[in-house]
Formats: sequence, C-alpha cells, structure tokens
Amino acid sequence: MSPSPDALEAALGRLQQHLVQLDRELRQTRADYRRVVEFNQGQVRDRLPQLSGYGGLTQQERRVAMLAACGHSNLEVAAQLHVTVHTVKSQMGSILRKLDLRSRWELDHVLRGEVAQAANPGGMP
Repeated sequence: MSPSPDALEAALGRLQQHLVQLDRELRQTRADYRRVVEFNQGQVRDRLPQLSGYGGLTQQERRVAMLAACGHSNLEVAAQLHVTVHTVKSQMGSILRKLDLRSRWELDHVLRGEVAQAANPGGMP
C-alpha cells in the first residue's frame, strides 16, 4: 500500500520547512565565521568602542542589551520583559545606535569586555 497524496504533500511541506531552517542556520554560521575571522585579524577589535557605564543606555535598554548579548531572540527578550517584539526591536536599534555598533555579535563582545573590566578594574591578571 502506497502513501496517500495528502500524506506525501504533508511530508514534502515538512521537508521544505527543514530545508529553509537549514539554509538559515548555514547563512548564520557563515556570517558568524566571517565575524570571528575579522575579530581575530583585529579588524573588528580595533573598531569596537570601550564603554563606560553602558554608553548612556537607559535601564530598560541595559536589560534588553544583556539578554540580547546572551543570545536571546527578540521574541524571547520580549516575553521575559513583558513587552512587545516591536518594542524590543526598537530598543535594539537604539542600543546599537547609542553604542555605535552594527550587530548583536559586536554588542556581545563589547559587553563581555565591560563585564571583564568591571570584575578586574586594576587590570591585574
């Protein structure tokens, strides 16, 4: 007994969804790889600003920045802070603009540096 056309069509739809997801993940992995290479070559590291007090971010922007830098999606940040996804997108734009950054990846590296500097203010190893 062969599968019905409806079952085949449903399976094809699931397969297409998986292919779209794989393509998205591959594109993200390639972009991440390029950023790591640039960072290791000093192209990004030399451009990233040193922050003091999170560059004048509001308290809510600091919360959004920390969650985003930890890898949370806009939807996850919105759910955790009980705001809309649109609000998170708007705040992310404001955060990146205020800190003169281009991406969440740069935000993550700048905030990690800020945390490390706060944990070791004297610069001692």
